[in-house]
Amino acid sequence: MITDTAESLKWRVVERFYLAWNNFQSVHDRYEQIVHDYVDKLGVPREKIRLDPKDLFELLSTQDLEVLRDDFLTPLKTACHRLFRTEDSTDFLDRLVNDIFHELSILKEEHYNVLTYATDEAAMLPGTDRDLHQEQQVILDEVHDMFPQKVHRISHLFETGSVALEALLHRWSSDTVLVRSLFLQRDGFVSRAYESGLDHFYQLMYGPDSSAMGYLVVGSSFLDSGFHDSAVKALELGAEKAESWGQESVLKELQQTLASIPSNESSDDGSHE
Repeated sequence: MITDTAESLKWRVVERFYLAWNNFQSVHDRYEQIVHDYVDKLGVPREKIRLDPKDLFELLSTQDLEVLRDDFLTPLKTACHRLFRTEDSTDFLDRLVNDIFHELSILKEEHYNVLTYATDEAAMLPGTDRDLHQEQQVILDEVHDMFPQKVHRISHLFETGSVALEALLHRWSSDTVLVRSLFLQRDGFVSRAYESGLDHFYQLMYGPDSSAMGYLVVGSSFLDSGFHDSAVKALELGAEKAESWGQESVLKELQQTLASIPSNESSDDGSHE
C-alpha cells in the first residue's frame, strides 16, 4: 500500500495529471469533430449553428464527462490537495486543477439540463405558454455559447497546468521515486504525454544538455535496490541516449556505473517497483 509520503504524492500528481489531460483530450477531440461535421453539413460558421436539444446534447457524452470527473480529476484533485495545501497557501497547479474540476462540473450540469429539454419535446413546441417556450429557447441559445466556452476553457487550463507542472518537474529532479516511476511507465502514459515520451520528461527535469542523467538516476536506484538486470537495462539505454545526444560527461558516468556491476550478477527485473 502506498503511503502519503511527499515522494509518492509527487508521483501521483504527475501520473494523474497526464492521465486526466489525455482523457480530456479525447473528450475535446470528439466534441470538435462533431462540431466540424456540422459546419461541413450545414455550411455555416460554428458560432452560427443552432441545434435541437437532442443534437446539442449529443455533442458531449454523459459517461465520458462522469469518467473524467470521477476517475481522473477527483483523484488528481485529492493528490494535489494533500501535496500542496496548507492552512493558508497552496501551489498554482493545485489552484488550476481545482478550476478544471469546477469548470467541468458546470459543463456536466448544463449538459444534463439540455437532456431534460431533449426528453421534454412538448415543452419545446410553441403553444399557450409562450413565455416558457421563449425562456427555454433563450437558455438553449446560451448553452450553444457555453459549451464551446467551457470546453476551450478547460483545454486552456490543462495547457497552463502542464506548464506549471513542467516547472515542478525541474525542481523534483532529485526525487528518485518519481524518476524511476517515469522510467517504468515509459511505454504507458509517459509515451503519450509528449512526442518524445520519457526523453522529454528527463529533458524537463535535467535540462537539454544532461537529459540522460535520468537514466543514470534510474540505473543507480535499481542497483541500490539489488535489481541488477534492470539497472543494466536502464544504464545501457541511457548510454545510447547520451552518446547520440553528445552528452559526454553523463555518458562517462553511465559507463563507469555499468563497469562497476559484476557480470555474473542477476536479479529480479524490478518491473514491479
